[in-house]
Amino acid sequence: MIFLEWKKAITILVVSFILLNIFLVFNLWFKEKPMAEFELTSGQQSEIKQYLMERGVILKVDDLKEGRPQSLLEVSFQKVDEKKALESFFGKKALPQVNKTQDGRMYTFEKQQLIITDNGFITYFNNEDQIIWPNLTKEQAENEAANFIKNHGNMPANAVLDKVTYDDKSQGYLLEYVRYHDNFFIDNSYVTMLVTPSGIKTYYQCWLKPLGYVGKKRGVISPLTAIMRVINEVQAENQISITRVQQGYYSKLYDANRWQVAPVWKIELNDGDIYYVNAYTGEMEQ
Repeated sequence: MIFLEWKKAITILVVSFILLNIFLVFNLWFKEKPMAEFELTSGQQSEIKQYLMERGVILKVDDLKEGRPQSLLEVSFQKVDEKKALESFFGKKALPQVNKTQDGRMYTFEKQQLIITDNGFITYFNNEDQIIWPNLTKEQAENEAANFIKNHGNMPANAVLDKVTYDDKSQGYLLEYVRYHDNFFIDNSYVTMLVTPSGIKTYYQCWLKPLGYVGKKRGVISPLTAIMRVINEVQAENQISITRVQQGYYSKLYDANRWQVAPVWKIELNDGDIYYVNAYTGEMEQ
């Protein structure tokens, strides 16, 4: 028993040493090193996977590939034509009540409410309770959402339906659309919508406009390294499963005309929690 515990401790130390060296490479020589030197060897990958197994971590991701080199991405808020938005939600002849908010305007018409901010965010509420889709299915919810966006929203060509979740309380479906750029997701550039038997109850739109890349492409850390960073951060009592790993872009929203977004690894767990790891440095993004 003592021998087995000692062997386990040695394995943990070896993996920790591997990760420490990886982070040192990134922090000290990142700009000068080619992409190949940031990739884990097959031996390092095996060590990390073994460590994850011993920690009780289940990797439910098939074909986990090394990342593509990325540059910083510059983005801005995508503005909204407020007049067109009002007409699309309420109709041309509607005369909604208008109230100023801290950063925009709130329009109320019958049982509907529309909030448009100066940055271009749209929030819509529909308080109508009449059942119009009594046997709502996931497929129907997706079709109704697509029609709603076509008639009311401003869906970029490179935005896709990313996730559909059943909502027990409303007996409806929460749909999330995310914008992509060069096959990289841009989180915080999205639309969420709740489709219920009573219709579209909520709609939230926040599109970020990609302006272009800044600087040269740089190598990124391995997805396994990002997973290790998350596992060391998570305090979980139950078994952890990694359900999705994606490479893309993410940052907080800033009160600015434009800003730069860092590349990240997006790690999703079985409990729904999502973590973002900076793909350059291996640090957690808030």
